[in-house]
Amino acid sequence: MEERKLYGDASLINELLSNMQLMEEAAGGLAAVYRDSGSGRFWMKYYTTAGEQSTGGYELLIRLPLPTTDELITVAIISPHEDEAVAAIMRLLDEEALEKKDFRHLVVERLQEMTIESIDSSQKKRIRQIITLTSLADPTNKREVKGKTIEQLQRDAAYYEDVSKKALKLLDRL
Repeated sequence: MEERKLYGDASLINELLSNMQLMEEAAGGLAAVYRDSGSGRFWMKYYTTAGEQSTGGYELLIRLPLPTTDELITVAIISPHEDEAVAAIMRLLDEEALEKKDFRHLVVERLQEMTIESIDSSQKKRIRQIITLTSLADPTNKREVKGKTIEQLQRDAAYYEDVSKKALKLLDRL
């Protein structure tokens, strides 16, 4: 696998940041851009709104430019680093909540393309983790409902229902 795009382990993040230069800070320190002194690459540290707890969100360090939705899905599925996979999932959830980017159908399609019967137990565990953390099996409409027509609401509900059915079938195959 190529160089990491994300980190989700707080101790690793702190270790990496000790070798980086703070370039810009925003939102009272909740987001910041750093420059890696060795490589010259830029990284963004921020706290996700996905997975928020009473103590705040999940801390991420993401290499800039920000990964695309497809890159995040790939990282979530194949990264050998669990913290990177979880960080990719948290980023997907953030982009869905804040930027209204759909990813659920893309994740399900990618998982359906896999030959479930020939993958090892750790990869099966990763697939379960992706489905669980993204709530893919939950048919509840997660989109804004205010100001929408009945037809729009029905389309949204059908989208989540379809994704949920496919995710449940995947779980049954694991």
